Amino acid sequence: MHNHHQHHHHHGGPASSGAIDLEQFKQSADATTDSGAGIPAVVQITGENLDAEVVKRSEEVPVVVLIGAEGAPDYTRMKSDLSELAEASGLNWILGLVDAHSAMEVAQAFGVQALPTLVAVAGGGPIGQAEGEQTGEALSQWITAVLDATKGRLRGLPPGTRMAGDVGEVEQPAPPVSTDPRLEQAEDLLNDGDFDAAVSVYDEILKSEPANTELKAARTNVAFLARAQKMDRAVDHVSVSNQDPTDVAAALNAADQLMLIGESNGSLDRLVSTLPKVFGKDRDTVRDRLLEMLQMFEPSDPAALDARRRMASALF
Repeated sequence: MHNHHQHHHHHGGPASSGAIDLEQFKQSADATTDSGAGIPAVVQITGENLDAEVVKRSEEVPVVVLIGAEGAPDYTRMKSDLSELAEASGLNWILGLVDAHSAMEVAQAFGVQALPTLVAVAGGGPIGQAEGEQTGEALSQWITAVLDATKGRLRGLPPGTRMAGDVGEVEQPAPPVSTDPRLEQAEDLLNDGDFDAAVSVYDEILKSEPANTELKAARTNVAFLARAQKMDRAVDHVSVSNQDPTDVAAALNAADQLMLIGESNGSLDRLVSTLPKVFGKDRDTVRDRLLEMLQMFEPSDPAALDARRRMASALF
């Protein structure tokens, strides 16, 4: 056990990527769970609190660590974008900030090669990282991928934990049952079998209620029905997809056809196994459809958990 005053004597080079070299930071302290004051969504990380606030905390919720040079424009901008996302997430994940100069030993423990670097930590270890400056849009997508990859796999914060400075519980409120008059319009369209038009109405409502998960799930189901309605059922889309595993349109059709005949596991599998075979926009398309399809499953469904895990390793 290293004495904590010896932080400046570095032990060897940076840790190999994929593992944080935390031996020198092990502490008996648990993550701060002062439920009286609540816990902050954004935490400054130092050698002293790394074990508690990153490693132990990441067994409860994912911790996204931004490592950069305090004062550098790229770090400042990413810090501001991420802090906003973290504050808005209601403790679904925690942002850890590391100033690479004042906490050099922490940057070294993460094996950082470039600044700024983002590292996602879950279950006590890193599950992915991104180097260099990222746009706000990319950061938001990256966080979504981290949350999707860890969904249902961490134990969550202790019940009743509040966000520091926040009043009341962080218990996720039940999704607002929308009272939007357009919902009735959408239902009429559904009853007429006009699924595409119903999807457009859902999209409009979701613009004003982006957090309404029930609405999102409904939209997903209707979008699936709309695609199924147009699908040429005389074609064996699975065979077509097997002939060219990199054909994204064929893979999406095959996944829909499998879902239609009740082969939901096969449907997810088709999308997940296409991910590593395609790149760029194609990969984004497959990932987005996979995330959409996953909304049709219970989060604890073993097939969904397996698909999320495999998706994470394909994306990271």
